[in-house]
Order: sequence, then structure tokens, then C-alpha cells
Amino acid sequence: MTLRNMEQKTDVAADITAINAANDQWTTAFNSNDAAAVAAIYADDAIRLLPNQAAVEGKQAIQAAFEAMFKENAVKCALTPLEIQVAGGWAYSRGSYKLTVNPKSGKPIKESGKYLSIGKRQSDGSWKTYRDIYNSNEPLPGAAGKKKQIDAAAGP
Repeated sequence: MTLRNMEQKTDVAADITAINAANDQWTTAFNSNDAAAVAAIYADDAIRLLPNQAAVEGKQAIQAAFEAMFKENAVKCALTPLEIQVAGGWAYSRGSYKLTVNPKSGKPIKESGKYLSIGKRQSDGSWKTYRDIYNSNEPLPGAAGKKKQIDAAAGP
């Protein structure tokens, strides 16, 4: 099947429904602090671009990063998708998030921000996150009287 034929047979409404379902699966797994289930949403060659640190490349590295975070913190996140666009075998999802990080020791930290996620259709027709980036709306650390920016994982 050529790319042109695949694009003609694409049901954009069904794709958007599937991408929203994947976002919901990500949120449920993240809020359960289940690193393996979160990583399952990502393609094998996915890359996460996180604030203030190097990119995390590959599903295994992404899972390890979530495992490390969940070991030190209990986290909860709510995603609000604002836009999803589909173009053949590619899609992007843009939205906002609210995150609460409860460290094993210390006070809870709340953050809000925005994300952009690029999805890639898999050979079985499912969607996996291929590239993922997010950043906080909170002020940078050290700004007088401002909340501390946290380094947490949010996004599908």
C-alpha cells in the first residue's frame, strides 16, 4: 500500500479518538505510578525532551526515567488536550497539564505547563508517542518570591 493510498483510507475522527484514548492511558498509568505502562505508550525509538536535562532516547530509557521518578515521588497529572491534528501516519497533540509531585520527604509541589507530542502510526494501525516535549508555566528558580520550578515528567 502506498502512502497516498494509506492517507486516503485514513479515518481522521477514529485516529483522533485513538490518540485521545492513548492520552487517557498515559494519564492513568502515570497517576498509578506504573513506569512500564507509561513506557508502553511510547514507540521503541521515542525521544522525550525534558526541561533542564538531556533528551531521553528509546522506550527502555524512558521507562527507566519514569521508574526513577516514581521511586522518589508519588505523582498525579491531569492533561487537557487542546488540539490534535492528523496527517496520514503522523499526528500531534498539544495541550496543557497540571501536575502534583509528592516527594517521599518534603512538601508537595504543584506545577502547570504545556506539552507537544508527536504520534506515529504503527504497522498495526495503533498510535505510539514518537517525540514528546513539555515545559512549565512556573517561573525559573531563584526569581524573587516565585515558586520553585520542578523537574518532573508530564505529557503523553
